[in-house]
Amino acid sequence: MRAAIIGLGAISTTHYGAIGRAGGAVAAICDVDEAKIAAFREKTGSTAAGYTDWRELLRDESLDVIHVCTPHYLHAEMVIAALQAGHHVLCEKPLCIREEDIPRVLEAERASGRHLGVCHQNRYNESNMATHALVEADPAKAGFGTVVWDRGAGYYASGAWRGRWDTEGGGVMINQALHTLDLLLWLMGQPETVQADIANRHLSGVIEVEDTASALFRFADGRAFTFYATTASAADFPVQVMVATQGGQTIVAANDTITINGKIRPSDSGEIRYGKDVWGDGHAKLITDFYTSIQESRPFAIDGREGARVVRAILAMYRSQGREEKLSV
Repeated sequence: MRAAIIGLGAISTTHYGAIGRAGGAVAAICDVDEAKIAAFREKTGSTAAGYTDWRELLRDESLDVIHVCTPHYLHAEMVIAALQAGHHVLCEKPLCIREEDIPRVLEAERASGRHLGVCHQNRYNESNMATHALVEADPAKAGFGTVVWDRGAGYYASGAWRGRWDTEGGGVMINQALHTLDLLLWLMGQPETVQADIANRHLSGVIEVEDTASALFRFADGRAFTFYATTASAADFPVQVMVATQGGQTIVAANDTITINGKIRPSDSGEIRYGKDVWGDGHAKLITDFYTSIQESRPFAIDGREGARVVRAILAMYRSQGREEKLSV
């Protein structure tokens, strides 16, 4: 399949390599900055056609899949336009940043008859897949997720769109912690309410969004999970997802290990390590699955509706301000 990448920031080369692994070919690349097009070509050796106007790129009817890798605030507009132009679309997270854009994106997906996928690639890490299989057999009654990282002023200086409500859509939750919250939603299902607090602990005057968040998500059947995320740490710590099952198991899934009741569980191959050894392995698996789903004309698991679910949960956290807030579906 012929693919195009719109937005040539850091994640674009990960997509480029994963497209090749999936059997696709990058036929076009696009960025408003011509220097980024040149740098991308130098780094990858790509001879793909270069565009500075993404709407012009979409007029190429020979393209099968559009990869949207642009800043958050551009996702909804580009996804909708690409679907309406007849292309399949794979969008980096988040699918969008505003509640009113969700029905517009989902309607464009429905009307187009094309595949829309969202990059929630951590679902493809082996430890998380193993945990999902366990809770399918023994459902989770409680959960906890944590993201504790260090992101200073230099990180936000890397892009003028970062750290602003109108362009990034939020802070630690919609950027760094979205993936981990998505895993808990995937493992436990759709909560009914959330009670959350957000704060800017260490970058006041640098960013206008939150760097710290905590939340309690409750389900109609009495189950619950809690969540904590911060980029105000002095160091990066491993992301963790924990669930307690109805059968009495306590499962802890980190980036590359899984423990059950305190004991490390080997993978099927007998090795201790699970999952990604380098950033991007989950992308490669997700993109291969997305391309295969197109070729086999089967639904892709992380479609628009699924991508919207975690966005709705985060937007409900932002609305909560310490009060219990009902989640929209």
